[in-house]
Amino acid sequence: MLLERILKTAILLLPLLLGLVGNREGCAQTTDRLSDPQFIAEGSKLFATNCGNAYCHGTGGLGGGAPQLRDRGIERAYAFKSISNGISGTPMPAFKSVLSEEQIWKLVAFIVSDAKKTPSSNPAAFAESPPPRSSTPIKAPETGTPASSVGDEQAGKALFFDSSRPKNCSACHVFNGEGTAIGPDLSAAAANKSARDLFLSIILPRDVKESQYATITVALRNGDKITGIKKEEDAESLKVFDTTELPAVLRTVQKENISKIEYVKESVMPADYASSYTIKQLLDIVTFLKSSQTKARVTLKDLFQ
Repeated sequence: MLLERILKTAILLLPLLLGLVGNREGCAQTTDRLSDPQFIAEGSKLFATNCGNAYCHGTGGLGGGAPQLRDRGIERAYAFKSISNGISGTPMPAFKSVLSEEQIWKLVAFIVSDAKKTPSSNPAAFAESPPPRSSTPIKAPETGTPASSVGDEQAGKALFFDSSRPKNCSACHVFNGEGTAIGPDLSAAAANKSARDLFLSIILPRDVKESQYATITVALRNGDKITGIKKEEDAESLKVFDTTELPAVLRTVQKENISKIEYVKESVMPADYASSYTIKQLLDIVTFLKSSQTKARVTLKDLFQ
């Protein structure tokens, strides 16, 4: 009787055991390729697209807003697990819903390779020309995409207008008629920019192109200084949105008290949004901004391609 039970159990477990063996063999075949130059080169291309921007791990994995990855002796298994599942409590997302297992192993191959000896030290030598940024409407995510990798319009709206955050977006921007008109109207920006461009403009504010939003520095005769954006002026006074601290304060300065006025192209927009918000929160904000065009949500993949 006992022998019969053992045999039945063995028969039931046989498919599972065979599957585990098959998975181990497949995994071994993949890990054996981690030193293959072509495998590493393909991993470099994937890295440049998904991880190699200034907000994340920087060009070539040598560090950016996130830590340096290459030439640090990172274990292969740890790298694979971290890329697949993300790292809790950090902006590092899970890529297992975005990339295949083989693609993740290619990333691992690139990360653990020697930066001085592999083609990754000069990715331009083998990388194809990057694809043009897409201007097509954002596609709806595939069924089964984890919530952590999909933007939430309502969550993004709440963050955009969150008055408990001094640096919330609506403190300086208007969207669909709501907010404060200090910086550019983001309704137009959202219509003309891709999800990726919106994301980069939040975490990497650039020089100002429109003269009306140029940064003004007003030095007063008493030694004080006001930095912000000019609202208006007349023959006797100058009104400036003081952005030294947010939310901005509208100040009126008599011209007789001004000793010097300077304009610079550098934006007054805070440069720390990459650390103030998680990657999921930034994804939600971009989804909200794009919601005026389409109801389809933005995915992590949209931000990095």
